[in-house]
Amino acid sequence: MANKHSHYSLLGHYLSDRSDCEWALATVVNKEGSSYRSPGSIMMVNSLGQSFGLVSGGCLEADIVRRVKKVFYNGKATYAEYDLREEDSFAAELGIGCKGKIGVLIQRLTEKHRVVLDILYATLKAGKSCYLVQEFEASITSTGLNEISLLDSHGEQLASTAVQGKDQAELIKGTQHTDQHQTFYVGDSRYSLSKIDAPFNFWIFGGGADAEPLASMASQLGWRVTVVDHRAAYARASAFKSAETIVKTRPEELNYAEGRAPIDGAMLMTHNLKLDAQWLAFLHKHSNPIYVGLLGPVERRERVVESCDVTDLDWLDERVNGPVGLDLGGELPESIALSILAQCHAVLFDASGEVLNKRSYIRVSNS
Repeated sequence: MANKHSHYSLLGHYLSDRSDCEWALATVVNKEGSSYRSPGSIMMVNSLGQSFGLVSGGCLEADIVRRVKKVFYNGKATYAEYDLREEDSFAAELGIGCKGKIGVLIQRLTEKHRVVLDILYATLKAGKSCYLVQEFEASITSTGLNEISLLDSHGEQLASTAVQGKDQAELIKGTQHTDQHQTFYVGDSRYSLSKIDAPFNFWIFGGGADAEPLASMASQLGWRVTVVDHRAAYARASAFKSAETIVKTRPEELNYAEGRAPIDGAMLMTHNLKLDAQWLAFLHKHSNPIYVGLLGPVERRERVVESCDVTDLDWLDERVNGPVGLDLGGELPESIALSILAQCHAVLFDASGEVLNKRSYIRVSNS
């Protein structure tokens, strides 16, 4: 399963800050049993007490902010364990539902960290995955708790806050590829290796009013949102403030260059059959997204498919979802957006989209 922890959007908050605030990075580096967030999840906190992201279900964040203040004061990174299995623990007092243990590393960010995290941000923006390496348990003499290293998808070092030397070379040599996360030892020190995936790229073709909540919700998920529409009255920047990019072009004019981050999910909602067909053909030729949504009933889908000149019937059957979305009820643009994103989210994360408690719901009407 994809390890999408919204690093891209969280790093965007941090890197765009031009104030004199100090910043700290809190990372889930270790886990035993069940927890709300998995290893690799991050939270960023500044010296104003503002925090972005979550390392739990919202229960531990206040204590993380408290610990961050100490890190700012003494300049030393700290590793905190929250054992939710112990009845008399701090976490248990909060009534947290999970029964596991998580370890959170809190690091004060310096200019060296900003350089490394800027490279991480640029790598994710290019649609590439990489690995974040952090030492979280060390001998008393170690000074590595506040260091971070960044590896590319092949395990080669991209950047590091640590001074290059024998220990660092041994660390890089000791890392192994992982689809998610692992911890390992180098001498007496224990390290966390987290795979950081690029954010999902979600493209919306059609910039009408009904696309606005879709763009907003997708952006809140940490996805990179692009809205495409050549028509003058559509896709206005004032209406799509959450979109990272607005493209004003026709299907035949859009140059999807090599090396560009792939489109993971796309939604066709131009409300124009010909335009939807042209954009569908464009997607098949240039990007091949995992998910394609198409507004309208089955009859309209058939007409769009007939007009798009795509002969790959297997691709059309596997990737194109029309009618789009899950049956959630509701007809407002916000309800439709929720329905679309629920289905798209399930597809991108390779999830079933089924009701988790497996109960049958009975509609109850008030008489």
